[in-house]
Amino acid sequence: MSTNASVRHHPQLKQLFIAAESRHLDSQEFELYSRTLPGNANRVKAAQEIKLIQAEVVDAVIKEVFTMYPFMDNHELADGKCYRDVNYVAAYITLAMLMDDPEWLRDKFLIWFKTILQAFCFPQRDKQAAIPAYRLVTLEADKLPTMRSSIHETYSRLKRHFHEKLSSETYTLIEPLLQMACDILASE
Repeated sequence: MSTNASVRHHPQLKQLFIAAESRHLDSQEFELYSRTLPGNANRVKAAQEIKLIQAEVVDAVIKEVFTMYPFMDNHELADGKCYRDVNYVAAYITLAMLMDDPEWLRDKFLIWFKTILQAFCFPQRDKQAAIPAYRLVTLEADKLPTMRSSIHETYSRLKRHFHEKLSSETYTLIEPLLQMACDILASE
């Protein structure tokens, strides 16, 4: 994914990236980024595309996962927390893509977030529940220990839905980051 050195520490953008952690850039921040790095117009366009469809994608992922896993029976406010968490992952991935810095994503967010997820006892998939689209994602998740299967399922479905909804140019920029999120968050 990375073709250039990370721009995370760029003198004009460093504070912007700090301020934007866990969210998408706003129009003024996109403008500053574009003026500072005009050669990264494709990344700005990709980040704006992700921002436009993220709510729809996250909603679809959560609905699918909640039809298969009885989270609400096991965790108070599970739906709100899951929406928040999946949105955070997507926002951090987008920011890492703008920075051209997958190591930042791994070190700053994914490893920390994985430790949070491991503190929860996630339910086993309801084998009687219908499997929505992407059956292969579910079959792959079923190979994992119960503790990790719903995490794998959630973030693999996020990847699949982004693949379905984004332009190929945008998806190509974030696919390695989405895969990193799946791999790290569902690992031991």
